[in-house]
Amino acid sequence: MSDKDCCCNTSMSGKERVLRALSCLETDRTPWVPYAGVQTANLLGLDAETYLKSADNIVAGITKAAELYNPDGLPVIFDIQMEAEALGCNVKWAKKNPPSVSSHILDEVALEDLKKPTENDGRYPIVLEAAERIVKEIGDELAVYGLICGPFTLALHLQGTKIFADMNRAQEKVHALMNFTTAVGKDLAKMYVERGVDVIAVVDPMVSQISPRHFKKFVTPFMTDINEYIKELGVKVVTFVCGDVTKNFELLCQTHTHGIAFDENVDLAYARDIARKNKISYGGNLPLTSVMLFGSQMDNVLEAQKQIEIAGGPGYILAPGCDIAFDTPIENIVAIGNFVSGNFASIDAFTTESSVEVDEGEELEEVEIVPGKAFIEIVTLDSEGCPPCQYMVEAVKAVENDYGDKLSWRETLIKTKAGIRRVSELGVKNLPAMLINNEVVFDNIIPSEDELREAINKRL
Repeated sequence: MSDKDCCCNTSMSGKERVLRALSCLETDRTPWVPYAGVQTANLLGLDAETYLKSADNIVAGITKAAELYNPDGLPVIFDIQMEAEALGCNVKWAKKNPPSVSSHILDEVALEDLKKPTENDGRYPIVLEAAERIVKEIGDELAVYGLICGPFTLALHLQGTKIFADMNRAQEKVHALMNFTTAVGKDLAKMYVERGVDVIAVVDPMVSQISPRHFKKFVTPFMTDINEYIKELGVKVVTFVCGDVTKNFELLCQTHTHGIAFDENVDLAYARDIARKNKISYGGNLPLTSVMLFGSQMDNVLEAQKQIEIAGGPGYILAPGCDIAFDTPIENIVAIGNFVSGNFASIDAFTTESSVEVDEGEELEEVEIVPGKAFIEIVTLDSEGCPPCQYMVEAVKAVENDYGDKLSWRETLIKTKAGIRRVSELGVKNLPAMLINNEVVFDNIIPSEDELREAINKRL
């Protein structure tokens, strides 16, 4: 079959749809890949830690998601802290999120003394066993994604926000670290491929938090290297990003990936045009909270319909903006799957009321801006489960002791209605964002300690 052949008159498997879309070929309908990470733990009535520490639970959760969501592909897990944990970083577990990195191993150990994880380290054995079993269970029909932590995000996990200063002062040190994290990613990709996965997703959310100049210097060569290596393994490779990566989107398209997956911070029409120009696949960007978490079935169906109208065509994959939130109503995800697959009698069959009790949250008080003091507000999805959000918060924690009672700060999450209202009042468009004295100062750019001190001092 030629590249121009359309298979609209044949019945494709979900796996075929995804693989053809990643080759920018026509499919019989838009492929649908829900990034069901710890949300699948909710399907089993488990918390995230119990779920992610058991191959049996992971397999049960993914096979149940495959039954309910009418997907064309699914990830084995969505946890980009696994490599850092295996390398010696401490992690903090949460009930409804993957673990977050709570200590950085390079504070204690020199890079040259770190050993790359093997199949027997950390939670690798659990996840690799789950991958092999999932491929056997659903791999004939659905595309199975193996997710690895991208080189730049893994570098943040290992070193923390100190890397931003080194990017200006010690570039060779950063390059050495990136060489190491790229090698770690290659190893895990190979392990996944040996278990039979169809797609390797290189999940590197932190690349949205740096300038194009730094991207070219510290991301492009390493991401290109890992993407080319994965292609040589004989599978598809997709780059997962989050946050407003618009400034670096075309650079991402030039790293020899098969596709880019992105969230609602990136305009869908813009991403479509840039991806098509670069002849790569593109996927996203269903809003995680305002629609999937808080909306009704009808809200979700109409959003999916709108996105397909904007971006549908060869190369497009409908997907959430990132890992689906734990408490997302199951029926909302089911509704999207039924709509995309045509498994419904009438669009009026989808309900217009949310079936869950929406968390209104506490209204956030206005903080009085006092001369000689600085108030920092960090607007996030949730620093507990979102690496860019985590490191934005960590940047503030790194300098707060310098200022004593002259500095106060808080994190504002958009996982409640009150949080969404607050973000609207502040005029914040992208996440994460940092405001100082109610002024947006760092928007999708995590500052170095020196940059943050300069911004605080200016407002003191």
